[in-house]
Amino acid sequence: MDQKELEPVRIAVVRSTIDRLRHTYSDLIGSIKGYDGIPDFFENNLYAPSNKEERDSALENLYEKLKTVAGKSMTDNIHQIILLNRITDSLDFDTAKVVVENNLIEGGIIPQEGLYAALGAVGRFDDRREQVRMVGETLKFFFSLSKLPMVKLIMAPIKVAASMVGATSLVDTMEAGYNLSTRIKDLQPFIESFVDRENRLLGKLMNGEKIDA
Repeated sequence: MDQKELEPVRIAVVRSTIDRLRHTYSDLIGSIKGYDGIPDFFENNLYAPSNKEERDSALENLYEKLKTVAGKSMTDNIHQIILLNRITDSLDFDTAKVVVENNLIEGGIIPQEGLYAALGAVGRFDDRREQVRMVGETLKFFFSLSKLPMVKLIMAPIKVAASMVGATSLVDTMEAGYNLSTRIKDLQPFIESFVDRENRLLGKLMNGEKIDA
């Protein structure tokens, strides 16, 4: 199957992943103000933006353009978002292939045990650890962005550059991350928990341990 045929299954992988995140981090999401918006941000901006094709085709052009209008730190952080998009898509498509090959989808839904089985079968654990690291760093970036004075002035040239290359979806992601972060007093507890729990999960999958759904 090519990627176009796999796309509905990839979306199912994303939805099952978001369900897993809601469950795994329910203790934090339900108890810390602002954290309830994190799963939707993951789903709609980091993992499965609505305008994915536009994003994929334009992001590299945007990165080249940003080198001339944004500082090194800002450009490096934006480039990391681009790389995170790529590695996430690659991992999700590989997971979708395993789901199809092993009939792990039922009525368009991938049960949690099916998701864990597919993740273990795909492997690529070094890539998954890198994905976890980049998610943590990206969340830190968005949180730091929300605390900057005159952030609208900082974002203005980025918006212009994005519009010039048709990559407004990245600006949407940055603004969504910014808006999420403005409602959160301290994002560090989630970031630390995310990196720790995700890496422990990967360790179990690598060892072939049974994961409770």
